[in-house]
Amino acid sequence: MIGVLGATGAVGRRVAELLEPHGVRRGSRSGPGQRVDAYDPAGLAAFCAGCRLVVNCAGPSHRLLDRVARAAFAAGADYVDAAGDDPLFGLLSSSGTAGRTAIVSAGMLPGLTGLLPRLVTAHGTHRLDVYTGGRDRLTPAAAEDVLLSRGYGEALAAWRGGVRVSRALTPAEDVALPYFPERVSLHPYLTTEAERLARRLSVGESHWYTVTSKERVLALARGSAADLERAAALELAGRAPYYAMLFQAVGPSGTGTLALRTADTAALTAAVAAHAAEEVLAGAVRPGAHYAADVLDPEAVLAAIAPVARVDMTRALPPVDPLAPIEEGEL
Repeated sequence: MIGVLGATGAVGRRVAELLEPHGVRRGSRSGPGQRVDAYDPAGLAAFCAGCRLVVNCAGPSHRLLDRVARAAFAAGADYVDAAGDDPLFGLLSSSGTAGRTAIVSAGMLPGLTGLLPRLVTAHGTHRLDVYTGGRDRLTPAAAEDVLLSRGYGEALAAWRGGVRVSRALTPAEDVALPYFPERVSLHPYLTTEAERLARRLSVGESHWYTVTSKERVLALARGSAADLERAAALELAGRAPYYAMLFQAVGPSGTGTLALRTADTAALTAAVAAHAAEEVLAGAVRPGAHYAADVLDPEAVLAAIAPVARVDMTRALPPVDPLAPIEEGEL
């Protein structure tokens, strides 16, 4: 039995559908399935009892922290979180997982953003540039997590020479980027996930950009989840949703590029979380706490997300000078 918490949400509903062949217990505060409040210890314990694995799709993750994970471990179950970042991982690492397996950040961002670059990035890569963003709707919980996730990185920072360099980059407006269907604004933001990836692969230099609108930037500055949710909705007025991720790695053998595009970020996140759950059930992940990007196989994840995302990848292009300046928006 797999328990899916938050099973009536945009992500949880899809995760439950993908894992249905294993037997799913759906849990949420309202709607079909077992009624459970993630902040009620007794109700959470009853929901986790008898489960082999619990997948958390409820949020906001910065409020839930390790509540669901602890209930899962107490019930003898493994754990997968479609969100969760440094705070959750830190709690699970410091206090242990009771011999169980836990995967956090098993979603789109963080998650795919730390995993997909590995397909075009070799050890000792000279430079990695990453662009992520688009026009997509945000739920209240997602908007709150976006706001809080700004504490897991630094705006305007870049990775150079094995360290984070503050105020190394500047925003850019009205930029044409391949694979993005419109001219965009770029806002440098080096996440802690980006730093972990750079350290593990010994990347010499890395620039990470959030692709977004001025409205969302203002909402982030105001620090209001409601404003951020409203800005996302206004962006979509009369327009089709899209989200894109673009990675370019420059290394000794040339340049590798990977681009991902989707019209449904919830379905993409669900595909990653469900795949992580399948890997845990198959015994492919050792006990302990792990970031999804560190333990999932990138090729297998590509196959899992294929129904909901288009991926274009070129692993080897003619060598380029890694020290030559790269204009904003050009690959």
